[in-house]
Amino acid sequence: MKYSYCEKLMWLAMNGVIFELLEEKTPDVDCKQWKKKSKERYKQIISELDEIGDMMKNPLRVSLSGGAVWMAVYETAPNKMSEKLFSEMVTATMGAPIIKKAFSGKNPFSLDYQKKKAEKDKIANGMSSSPYNWVTETIPGRDGDEYTTIYRQCGLCELGRKLGHSELVPYMCQMDYISVDMMGGVLHRTKTLATGGDCCDFYVCKKGSKWDTTEKNR
Repeated sequence: MKYSYCEKLMWLAMNGVIFELLEEKTPDVDCKQWKKKSKERYKQIISELDEIGDMMKNPLRVSLSGGAVWMAVYETAPNKMSEKLFSEMVTATMGAPIIKKAFSGKNPFSLDYQKKKAEKDKIANGMSSSPYNWVTETIPGRDGDEYTTIYRQCGLCELGRKLGHSELVPYMCQMDYISVDMMGGVLHRTKTLATGGDCCDFYVCKKGSKWDTTEKNR
């Protein structure tokens, strides 16, 4: 992929929060040099990926670029980064102001929104046949307070395989729960591609809705 506006934006959005955490957790490490090396590695990783479309037509380019940031930081760590710290890094990143604002500004709980998203998914699916793209299907709910999204292919899973870090991908999956929470929803999921499932099955309902109550009573 080209190092586009999307990739520049993701680096700016993520690196401050990431290295604030790492400075706290690894005080014996030169985090300035680590940041410099990770940015160089990030650009290299991006350059080795297939194009999957502009972020305006394929919003999941943002997820792929974000995953590349995390992987670059992991790979350039002066000392071996533990999976626990990697997980903490993912969680901390989701609290970055730009990322919080992006998700909290969305309201997926209307049938009109969901139907539009289903159409956008079809466009994004067709942007590239690359394994770094996602294959997504959004199914509008019985009313606006619920919907289902099925992912049959995941670009982050392929990124993990390419770099030899498939074991880290499930930690990146935790961002899904955080992002849905920011949008005022609750994510229920029984399987993921990252853990060997045949798909990622997202069932999302609005917090406090009758569907939320039903799920909690199961």
